[in-house]
Amino acid sequence: MSLANAAPTVQDRNRENRWRNFFRRIEPALYISPAFIVLFIILIYPLGYSFWLSFHEWTLRGFKKGIPFIGLENYIDLFSNPEFLKTLRITFTFVILAIGIEFVLGMGLALLLNHELKGRGLMRSIILIPMMCTNVVIGLIWRLLFNYEFGLVNYYLNWIGLTSVNWLSDASVALPAIIIVDVWNTTSFVALLILAGLQTLPEEPYEAATIDGASGWQLFIYLTLPFLRPTILVVLLWRFIDTFRIFDVIYLLTAGGPARATETVSIYVYRNGFHFFNLGYASASSYIMILIMLVIGAILARIIGRIEI
Repeated sequence: MSLANAAPTVQDRNRENRWRNFFRRIEPALYISPAFIVLFIILIYPLGYSFWLSFHEWTLRGFKKGIPFIGLENYIDLFSNPEFLKTLRITFTFVILAIGIEFVLGMGLALLLNHELKGRGLMRSIILIPMMCTNVVIGLIWRLLFNYEFGLVNYYLNWIGLTSVNWLSDASVALPAIIIVDVWNTTSFVALLILAGLQTLPEEPYEAATIDGASGWQLFIYLTLPFLRPTILVVLLWRFIDTFRIFDVIYLLTAGGPARATETVSIYVYRNGFHFFNLGYASASSYIMILIMLVIGAILARIIGRIEI
């Protein structure tokens, strides 16, 4: 009788141990599953749906009748559309000029702050001010500064004897004005990253080169730049991704105008998606934008991975 009662007890204990081990193995997944569910809802599902939508025709007038599959037609129309090709040219012009100026100015600031100077801590705090402002605030402030009649920029131009400029209304000046805003906003970020790289450089090669009679320019060209190559590539990668997809500042300043002179790819996607409600075409253009960023980002990341530090 006792043996008959003992057998089920052992089986029950084994069953409990199996369930306990099973829940112990899946316990980490249960903890992180809410985060993955939220990520799926707000990121993965919209990306998948927009990718599906890029192969279909979705317009405001015709979506009630259905969303027909049109294959690669949206992508073909993109590259046969001169407006889209123009936005690509404007985007790359903006990216190359903005990042180039930011890199030169950021490198100069980083080299300056890397020396023992009085008030160096205060200078570091001052250059951080643009990074503390949100893009919406930056766009609204610079819109006031660039105002033709009452802006401070034109006021000081007149004060030194120059004429006022239609910064945001002249098609030939609007893009340089946006580049000025972006340079003001993110040069400090570039400078801080390069400064962090400068402070990790070894001192022995510089001491040896200085004893051999190397000038400051030679030290910069043959030592500083090669040593900073990984940091520089990281800066370029980060700034390219951030600059290529910029939307809010441009939208607040010009909304892509005047005469679409500042219409980048992100503004183009927004206009087709939320002004013309051609969501299939807008989805296709957004994925071309993502593909360009992935390709160039992958190239820079691969170069960074090949560097021997």
